[in-house]
Amino acid sequence: MTAMQNEQGLVLLNRTRTTRLSDRRTVRGTARVSAGFSLVELMIVLAIALIVSAFAIPTLTTTIDGIRLRGMTGSASNIAQRARMEAIKRNTYQRLHFGTCGGQVVLFVTNGTDGAACPAAAAANSLSSQVWLSNNFTIPGVPAGGGAPPAMTSLTLWGVTGLTPNPNTDPYFSSRGLPCLPPPGGGACSTALAGGGFVYYYRYRNAGRTRWAATSVSPAGRIQGWIWNGATWDN
Repeated sequence: MTAMQNEQGLVLLNRTRTTRLSDRRTVRGTARVSAGFSLVELMIVLAIALIVSAFAIPTLTTTIDGIRLRGMTGSASNIAQRARMEAIKRNTYQRLHFGTCGGQVVLFVTNGTDGAACPAAAAANSLSSQVWLSNNFTIPGVPAGGGAPPAMTSLTLWGVTGLTPNPNTDPYFSSRGLPCLPPPGGGACSTALAGGGFVYYYRYRNAGRTRWAATSVSPAGRIQGWIWNGATWDN
């Protein structure tokens, strides 16, 4: 800043130089603020992100698998309940089919006399509902092989002993809404089961992981979904 004297003898300050110096300081400060991250700082952040991902991704995939299994067992239980209600509504026995059509597991409800292997082959007035599972699911039968869980007993399923569940057998429901099996030679479905209810197993595979689930129908008609948690069957 400089000073000048005018005609009246007053001193005037020259602000031009001061303004220029202030502008220079502002520009330099802005340059320092907008310099960004260094390569070392970016590498540190990336390393931290990779470490967090290594712990988070397995937990996330396990959570997603659990959601899918819960959703599937819920859908299977719902369609089993619909089969039961349909039998009461139509006053005739109904069949809950478990099949594989086009490489995909499907559950569908028809009249008890309809032997269709897939929903498309069922009679128009027979098919009442259907549920398709994702390609992660298969129905190979009773769990077997390395790492497979034990088959459930009537004690696990219903808290009683002396009953033998019918494994991976299509359940039927009588007009009273009770589970039943038609006689081998054909005829109406009765409530006399050749065993103790039904249990159907599913195998789930995703990214090298295998898990198991099941749907059960007790002799009294109670419908439940089950998931093997690695140690016990849980519902």
